[in-house]
Amino acid sequence: MNPKGRLIIMRGADMGIFHDAKNEVTSPDFPFEIFSFLSEEKDSRLEILTTSNSGGCANERLIKMLQAEGYSNFGIINVQHTEDFHNCYTKISEAKVVFLAGGEPEIWKMMKRSAIMELLLKRYHDEEDFTIVGIDAGAMCISRVILSEGGTGTGLGFIHNCIIDTKFQHGERCKGLVKAIIANKECLGIGLNRGMALIIDKGYKVSCLGKGTVMVVNARNIKNRRIKAGASVYAKNLQGHILTGGATLNLFSGNRIKDDLLHYNLNFINRNNIQ
Repeated sequence: MNPKGRLIIMRGADMGIFHDAKNEVTSPDFPFEIFSFLSEEKDSRLEILTTSNSGGCANERLIKMLQAEGYSNFGIINVQHTEDFHNCYTKISEAKVVFLAGGEPEIWKMMKRSAIMELLLKRYHDEEDFTIVGIDAGAMCISRVILSEGGTGTGLGFIHNCIIDTKFQHGERCKGLVKAIIANKECLGIGLNRGMALIIDKGYKVSCLGKGTVMVVNARNIKNRRIKAGASVYAKNLQGHILTGGATLNLFSGNRIKDDLLHYNLNFINRNNIQ
């Protein structure tokens, strides 16, 4: 059964600069329209899970952006230890949108050992008006397989058929993503370049927003191949797409959904009835 909730993937590096004097955030790259897809109701409760290492400036930028879109009912929960996740159970159970904002992958792995992990999975699978937003490391950890130092690791498992890189740049991180996909051929590699964000519905339908590009790598048709540490990557039948804003992708098939260019519907029941 496909999940009824929704995932949103964002790049924190695109969130711009907070100007104290003007009390505003400027960012030429960030796709601000992504915030209009958080919830139908502007007074819906939003909870931002963050870490002390993610920086106060990043939190300020996020808050200013949410306020600019009309959201005012939100809170910030600082998490550093497993106990912190246990202690915010009630707040998470009442939120319509939960942000996993920045931090290090190890912090989000702690969440797997907490009470709210089961709660988030259940709400994501059962509730049509529930959204999880991942930013930077929080976004990369949303999938079951994640990029880590020297290869791949285990993430939170909200989705099982892709590996996400929110710090992707052509030529710099492409090799690491391709290696990870070849070693995990059941997954698609998704690399977000500057100025892009993603909406994932039903656990497979990806909608792209922004002015940049998204690199999609598909290794499902290559033969078994071992990758040596430090070696160049070469494989036959490696496929991919470069997607721009408005494009949609099927994570199950690895193909672009050609006739569905982001006709997005915030009515959650209607959205989940569309095939």
